[in-house]
Amino acid sequence: MNRKPNKSDRRTRLTVLVALGANLLIAVAKAVGGLLAGSPALLSEAAHSVADSVNEVFLGRGADEEASRRIRALLEAQPEIDSVEALLTMQLGLDSTLVAARIDLVPGLDGEEVEEVAVRIKRSVAHTVPEADQIFLDVTDAGAAQTAARGKVTAESPAATGERGGA
Repeated sequence: MNRKPNKSDRRTRLTVLVALGANLLIAVAKAVGGLLAGSPALLSEAAHSVADSVNEVFLGRGADEEASRRIRALLEAQPEIDSVEALLTMQLGLDSTLVAARIDLVPGLDGEEVEEVAVRIKRSVAHTVPEADQIFLDVTDAGAAQTAARGKVTAESPAATGERGGA
């Protein structure tokens, strides 16, 4: 999903940068105190603060745009996928990326076919973007979701039949 950063995105980024700065400042203070006092425990705490600071860099950061574009193109090229409703990525570490995609499959696939398609798609995504090691597919019925959003309940929907939905 390519979109312009909004005011909330800028506030979130500012919050992360402030937390990063604070953690680095604390790390420096602990390191100076540990050196002056000759305290290995305080030096260890300084190292821990540096590790916390490094984690702040990755907090909530999406995968690079090129990887996201390749994943979306791969998903959209699958004959069993009717549409890609949402694609979210998040960098979990230097070489680890989470991918979550909400996809609408073409009608007529049975449960076993859906499972085979999901396994194949996950393997294809991992092959295309090797750092994508956590891949989650949310199979949805886009038509039913749009109908529900308009407030219409069809006779086949779980709400109309009293059945519980979900997979």
